[in-house]
Amino acid sequence: MGGELNRHHTTAVVTDVNPLRQERTRLVLRRLGVEVLAGSASFERSAELVEIYGCDLLIVGGGEDVDPSSVYRVLRKAHKVRPQLASVTMVEDASTSMVEAALAAGSFAVVARPATADELAAVIRGALAERDGELVPGAQRRCRLTRREIGILRIVAEGRSNREVAKLLWVSDQTVKFHLANIYKKLGVRNRTEASAWAVSRGLVQVERMPVLAEPMVAGRQW
Repeated sequence: MGGELNRHHTTAVVTDVNPLRQERTRLVLRRLGVEVLAGSASFERSAELVEIYGCDLLIVGGGEDVDPSSVYRVLRKAHKVRPQLASVTMVEDASTSMVEAALAAGSFAVVARPATADELAAVIRGALAERDGELVPGAQRRCRLTRREIGILRIVAEGRSNREVAKLLWVSDQTVKFHLANIYKKLGVRNRTEASAWAVSRGLVQVERMPVLAEPMVAGRQW
């Protein structure tokens, strides 16, 4: 695994119901030079600890009994009390609803077991790099996707055409195009291939399900 992050002193809070996973996360953070200020086996204490310690990074881990609505509520509260926070969500089973809830609440990515230490380290680096970009004076702040946009992006990244997405969601083709335009703008990408790559990097779509996407043109523009 790579060495320490070349950045300012970084702090983290780790809340995970799984003690073995919590310890492994602490080891990964230590190797990256990130100081863990606090930890808890209570997922519900995430926002409280973030507010108390004013950390840069929050790593949350839910068990099988943690539902998507709880993940969304806890993460939204954590990001509300500390808007500059970077967060990563770890789950036992990366169900579609769980991943969509975590990303919509502000999590940088969702990591499912059995991710390796190197994979977790790469996600943490990405989360902190994105956070640092927000802290640069004049830099454009990250715009979070809505749950609707995340749902559409997931379906598109799985290789569905706009028409197929429209039929699945009972909306018009134009509505899908409108949402995709907003998604591209928020993510700073140019087309569905780049947006799909973003979805994969965040855990929204599994790599083995990721197809090779063509780039259909509509009125001279890629959608």
